[in-house]
Amino acid sequence: MPDLTPLLSPASVAVIGASNDTDTLRGRIMHVLDCHDFGGSIYPVSRSQPTVMGRQAYAAISDIPEKVDLAILIIPAVHVPATLEDCAACGVKAALILASGFAEEESADGFGLQTQIREIAARSDMLIAGPNSEGFANLKLRLCATFSPAVEGEDMVLVPEWSKSGRIAVVAQSGGMGFAFYDRGRPKQLRFSHIVTTGNEACIESLDVVEHLIDKDEADVFLIFMEDVKTPAKLAKIAEKALHAGKPIIVTKIGHSDAGIRAAASHTASLAGSHRTYRAIFDRYGVIEGQDTEEMVDIAAGFAYFGDRLPAGRRIGIFTASGGGGGWLADSCVAAGLEVPMLDPVTRAEIDKHLPSYGTSQNPVDGTAGVVRTLGYARISSMIAASGRIDAVIAITSARNASALTREREALADLAATTAKPVFIWSYTLPHPDSINVLACAGLPLFINMNNSTRTVVAMARYHEVRNRVRVGRKPRQQREIEPTWRQRLVAAPVINTEIDTMTLLANAGIDVIGGTLARTADEAAAAVEAIGKPVALKIQSPDLLHKSDAGGVMLGVEGRAAAAAGFEKLHRQIAVYHPTARVLGVLVQPLAPPGLEMIVGIENRTGFGPVVMVGFGGTAVEASGDVSFAAAPLDRVDAEEMLAGLRGSALLNGSKYDINAVLNLVSSLSTFASINDDIVAEIDLNPVIVHGPGQGVSVVDALLIKHAEA
Repeated sequence: MPDLTPLLSPASVAVIGASNDTDTLRGRIMHVLDCHDFGGSIYPVSRSQPTVMGRQAYAAISDIPEKVDLAILIIPAVHVPATLEDCAACGVKAALILASGFAEEESADGFGLQTQIREIAARSDMLIAGPNSEGFANLKLRLCATFSPAVEGEDMVLVPEWSKSGRIAVVAQSGGMGFAFYDRGRPKQLRFSHIVTTGNEACIESLDVVEHLIDKDEADVFLIFMEDVKTPAKLAKIAEKALHAGKPIIVTKIGHSDAGIRAAASHTASLAGSHRTYRAIFDRYGVIEGQDTEEMVDIAAGFAYFGDRLPAGRRIGIFTASGGGGGWLADSCVAAGLEVPMLDPVTRAEIDKHLPSYGTSQNPVDGTAGVVRTLGYARISSMIAASGRIDAVIAITSARNASALTREREALADLAATTAKPVFIWSYTLPHPDSINVLACAGLPLFINMNNSTRTVVAMARYHEVRNRVRVGRKPRQQREIEPTWRQRLVAAPVINTEIDTMTLLANAGIDVIGGTLARTADEAAAAVEAIGKPVALKIQSPDLLHKSDAGGVMLGVEGRAAAAAGFEKLHRQIAVYHPTARVLGVLVQPLAPPGLEMIVGIENRTGFGPVVMVGFGGTAVEASGDVSFAAAPLDRVDAEEMLAGLRGSALLNGSKYDINAVLNLVSSLSTFASINDDIVAEIDLNPVIVHGPGQGVSVVDALLIKHAEA
């Protein structure tokens, strides 16, 4: 990836199209730049004005007396390509295009202009951001290359130096939403490092910006507004890099609807809508999905203050002077998936020394207003945090009057510095600015939304679990020994593989399947049934009939030579009526599987994000039930267990009734197979998979494998 320093941390900036008129965007950007004490050079470029806001203006980029790191283009779209060529000729290292009128308009002219931008970037090696961007702000440099009103104001403090929060970077495809995160977080006195909006992403993508800031260690927490991912392979790569670096990503991905997703051949692909694929990647790498700007900023605040002391579990201690508030917060914790356990006797005895008879130390700890006045929030919160039954503490206050918090300013700072567990403050009233200041200086996050405080603990605990998995270095389960030629056989296979072909390919790769015999004549079908010696299933095999039951291409319980031969002929007659031009390769003669629980296991790998595994309760009604779970491949047994636990009907998977180990082995083996062959395999559909009793394994009753057309 190219170094984005000339773009995001330039020493000199030219504004092409600059104006004195602050009623226009061309003047607004100059005004915003002037509002802050950027230490580098700023050069207005204007063909009509000799000076812009007191600065000498230049008629062209070539007239500027020094080489410019960054050129900001706020000119009509039609002039952008020629201006970029001029910038490249003058050695400009980066360009930021604020102009609109490109591919976002979905016109031939707009697409053509955006294509020219990409071509210029490729020829010149110039970094080009946008077009249709709202710009960016590097707050450490006090460089606000944007017209956003969120950073407009000459007396505005961009970063509160007294705040002890970690550095939060915002990266958004939407300019308005990107600066909205900052606008919501600044009153909380959070420390933002960057707000970067990427617009149409003709050349530089939002994930490129995230990777740059990770590599340069210029942010601790990321807030991302994502509309799409131009290069899907980057998502897993950069999410994994952020996870290893301990830099949480909090994201909202718009466009959850699966409307418009193509009708896929397999059940797996038809169920794996676009957002399910994103969510599978997010879950694997600890990316946290947010619901709205306020929630995302609050979650970021939790990580920014206590990212180095994540909750080791989901057990919450609550301290309150309001019994009602404590009960309400306890309900919110439980609803969010947290526990509010009784405190241990030793901790309770210590707290009880300070409580009146009408107080309680059980959890929530109701310390009453009198205890808050005499001991304060810090001391009781510290006692609760010391309990071995607690992973995080939420203290409830009314921050409307800052006097109580101000009195214990030093104690709160000491609590934040010394506690091994995160301590959060929830105010049930709107906080006074002085209260915000006291807590920001102390190093404690303040929440005014109760549910956001509990959601933050859940997000941090989950992130801790995922990071621990990375630290342990758990590896995906390896396949058993397989034939050395199995990949060559997969390469040589057709694009759409019938059940018998799919079963053969999977068996070669060491995955257990029922298999069967392909009969091309009625006599062969009769001989196969006789050899099996018990009732069988007859299944038509055709790459044009992927859902055989719908076509009347399956017969069950066939027994004896005569019935087998007759069944063979009947299937052919039915298919000739249903699909006269179908290519019929024969009839699969397959032993009937013993009864059990029907499930589905599949792979979807058409989106560019890599293989995604699906597990659910199977059968022909799987799309109707929708009780399925998705995860990014490859998976080990623990990952597979989490998938099963995520099913609504997971209670059915009783280990005393079914062979759950066999299911886990199948899921992890298939995921590894798909990962090894992600360049070949587009879809795999095992449906149904019959799960038998303990120790009796599973039966893969039907299977479909589709390759990428180019593989």
